[in-house]
Amino acid sequence: MTLVGDGAAPAALESPRQYFRRHLQRQTSAAADLTWYLDRSVPQFAGSAEVRLAVEEIVDRLGEFLGFSTTRGEQDDHGVWRSAGGHVLLVRVVDAAGLVAAIGAGLHARDRALASPGVERADAVSCLLVVCGQADERRVNEAVALRRASLHARIIGIGALTDLAGRAEAAQLGHEQIVTLLRPASALADAMMGVLAGPAPRPGHGR
Repeated sequence: MTLVGDGAAPAALESPRQYFRRHLQRQTSAAADLTWYLDRSVPQFAGSAEVRLAVEEIVDRLGEFLGFSTTRGEQDDHGVWRSAGGHVLLVRVVDAAGLVAAIGAGLHARDRALASPGVERADAVSCLLVVCGQADERRVNEAVALRRASLHARIIGIGALTDLAGRAEAAQLGHEQIVTLLRPASALADAMMGVLAGPAPRPGHGR
């Protein structure tokens, strides 16, 4: 079964990536529409270059439902998600086995992005690693600490990212709250408080 395409002939000079991207734009109007593709592609992610390409495009499509402007070059191993507030996420899709190595690769990509023209704020650029499979949380935390990446890299499972897109569509979370969740947290917790749903109880009324 092929995931890249829907049975129709691709346009002339259109690459498989471009063709599948166009297919997703045409066939999906909500995050839930991507479930069929995810169910079939994620279990095969580690063993097929074609499936890896498809999952990258599915994840970038999720990014659009999350309110980001997304781009990915033909040969790029990461997508670039831009928020209206000027934040940039370098998004890499990995399997659980390759996650630790991908943390270092993501940081190198961030260094290259910071050296490119037009990037004025280092704190506006961070890495987002989307994991297909079950990651070893202890090992990941150790790898992040070893690389001093806690302020530059965020890791999320593909299931959690899909759930987040659904919450965005249901207006349970605003775009800036989503950006706060997907970017590494700063030492100050105030920004994360804005992600909490519902009004805070007044002092003396929360018991």
